[in-house]
Amino acid sequence: MPLGLLALVAVGVHAAADSVDDRLRWVIDQLDAALDGVFADFEFTRAWVDAVGSVERTHAARGLAFLWELAVDVTVALPALGYLEESERAPLINPKWTWSAQLLRLRQRPTPMRVIRPVATGVFAVAGAYAIARMVESSLYLALRSGIVPDGINGPVARIAALGAMVLVLASLGWRAVLRALQHADQLCEERGKKKGGALTAGLIGSALALPLALAAAIDTPWWSFFR
Repeated sequence: MPLGLLALVAVGVHAAADSVDDRLRWVIDQLDAALDGVFADFEFTRAWVDAVGSVERTHAARGLAFLWELAVDVTVALPALGYLEESERAPLINPKWTWSAQLLRLRQRPTPMRVIRPVATGVFAVAGAYAIARMVESSLYLALRSGIVPDGINGPVARIAALGAMVLVLASLGWRAVLRALQHADQLCEERGKKKGGALTAGLIGSALALPLALAAAIDTPWWSFFR
């Protein structure tokens, strides 16, 4: 189960990073154009104008997206390996790791990490489930073209199966990924609450990295496409 949660969130993070790639390329293009305008004004820097071409900008965007993805995997996806809710040892290790206890502390002592991490993880879980469903759809569609069903219903059958796969993945893994994110955020906030800076600063870097990717995933995941 922990490996499944890790894989689901990681797939969602990868899908989000894939969509951010183009946006990073646009930012790099604008920065390069601005710097070229400055370099062109001086004779000794004019040779630098063409130093960075389209290929280099593309590689830079992909490299930044890859590093961003790895950072979010470490801060958001990797903690999924600590999932213990269904283990017999879980109540003995931490009796506070229940939905009711965590939601109560979230309401009483809200912190950025307690709010952002479960939301971001939930978005990544949906994006990951959608990516898995699209693979199911494409694989099944190609298999059905061999004459198993009439050609006119290949697409609808594949879409229905993909939607079912997405629902099943979210029902079996999605909510558990959110629960684990709550557990990890709550545990870290409780530990940091005893130190200087308090729980408000717990996990700020990871949350700051995850939030833009989660927003991109929420915008660019067309889960409604299965209903068309």
